[in-house]
Amino acid sequence: MLRNIRDVELPDVFSWFPQTIGWKIVFTLIALYAAYRIYGYAKHWWYNRYRQEAIDALFSLTPDDANWPYQMVKIVKAVMVYLDKGNAALYGVKLLAQMDYLSTDSSTEKHSSAGTQTGFQHDAVYLQWLACVENSKLEKPDFDRLRSGLVVWLKTHQVISEGEHE
Repeated sequence: MLRNIRDVELPDVFSWFPQTIGWKIVFTLIALYAAYRIYGYAKHWWYNRYRQEAIDALFSLTPDDANWPYQMVKIVKAVMVYLDKGNAALYGVKLLAQMDYLSTDSSTEKHSSAGTQTGFQHDAVYLQWLACVENSKLEKPDFDRLRSGLVVWLKTHQVISEGEHE
């Protein structure tokens, strides 16, 4: 009974690598494009990593801490100095004006035709925040509104040139 059983013949092994030059060129171009995109993503992440670090630092603050206004100023100042060393001397309304300048909506949207001005330097919460830093006896501004506004600014501000971060 076992004498009539024949082995199953396996087909010849073939290569999954393309045999023609055209497919090799296509795969090489796809690999180069993928490497280019990965490099661009890594470069973008590297230049913007300070944003997430600053947001994490803001979220580590609590309203129970008596020093939270000063800590927020330190975080914002660190970001501003990272963006441009010339921002180290800015303080108070000038700091808020520079934050307005770097905001993504710093164009004509900020100044409507009705003449109303919005922005950091004209917002009472941010002015109260800076006054509270100078005099700790003053009433502290709304912690959540201030922190959420700074987080939005950190996520959306524009950087003048990427080469300045080095």
